[in-house]
Amino acid sequence: MSKSAVRMVIEGAAISAAATTLAVAPAAAATGCAPGSPSVLVHVAGFKQPQGRLKLSLYGPASWLDKRGRISKIKVPVTGRSMDICVPVPAPGRYAVAVHHDLNVNGERDRQDGGGYSRDPKVTLFNPRPPFAKAAFTVGNGPARVGVTLLYIKGISVGPAGS
Repeated sequence: MSKSAVRMVIEGAAISAAATTLAVAPAAAATGCAPGSPSVLVHVAGFKQPQGRLKLSLYGPASWLDKRGRISKIKVPVTGRSMDICVPVPAPGRYAVAVHHDLNVNGERDRQDGGGYSRDPKVTLFNPRPPFAKAAFTVGNGPARVGVTLLYIKGISVGPAGS
């Protein structure tokens, strides 16, 4: 597989540079997503290994996957095979999440790293960036819940770590 194809997949399933950084410990995630507060509780599952760092980015429809348009970015250490992370949102509306599992915590997107999107839209090596509508979810005046299953490169395809 070409180096550019690998990079494209990882970029599409990952997150990069900085905006707002907020870390919420998994145990505190549920308390951060309090009733009456627009927020999303993101359940990230399928870590290849329970180590490294998780980067999670929140987007609105106009800035989907544009790192300069990211609403917020959260970095937390990976603490298990799945994690719950609370993300405050500015107001009720439509949002989507992209995550990157930096397995070796080197700050780069490597072939062993994983990534995924809210609502688990289908991605491939040749189509790594789903449309906003496939990853979007609605947040009201209280916490919403959404899941992300991490995907990893496997030969010439991508899929969950356990498959």
